Amino acid sequence: MAKATATKFMFGTDFREGSRKAASEADLGAARAEGFHAGLEQGRNEAEGQLSGFAGQLARSAERLFALEAARMATIEEQAAQVALAAAKALAGAALAEKPMAALEQAVRECIVHARQAPHLVLRVPEASVEAAEELVKRMTREHGFAGRLIVLGEADIRPGDGRIEWAEGGFVMDGEQLSALIEQAVASVFPGGSRPGQ
Repeated sequence: MAKATATKFMFGTDFREGSRKAASEADLGAARAEGFHAGLEQGRNEAEGQLSGFAGQLARSAERLFALEAARMATIEEQAAQVALAAAKALAGAALAEKPMAALEQAVRECIVHARQAPHLVLRVPEASVEAAEELVKRMTREHGFAGRLIVLGEADIRPGDGRIEWAEGGFVMDGEQLSALIEQAVASVFPGGSRPGQ
């Protein structure tokens, strides 16, 4: 039997000082460059991620601010509509209290001009306004020379400030509720977001 000798297995590597040092400098330079570029890319990706997150937060904050501003403007418009309606109704009420026959007088004047040849005009007014309307009719007949007959009738279902004027070929109605609805429509056309009072 032959005796085996042991030999060291060196894996084919040259461990001498000079060759190892030269390979290390080149590998080290490449590793540094690769590490630098990898770190730069990672930093860029992190910065872009943070920027994207901040942009998203900013967009959400802007959406909330726009929604709050829209709600605030809608509230202001609704309040403005309510103020406009209240002011219009207060002015109408004050005008009616100050001159309850003014609207009727203007209406009779217009009707006399348009229905000058009518044989008669009938004024339907609230029962409480019959005497004042008769005085108005007498004065207007003298002023405008109306040849027909002016008849005043009191009706229980007509409210103060309202009335109807009728003649053979037509008529004219003064209706405070209808006027109030027209005022609300006019205000709604200016402030479309506002709701009507009582809604």
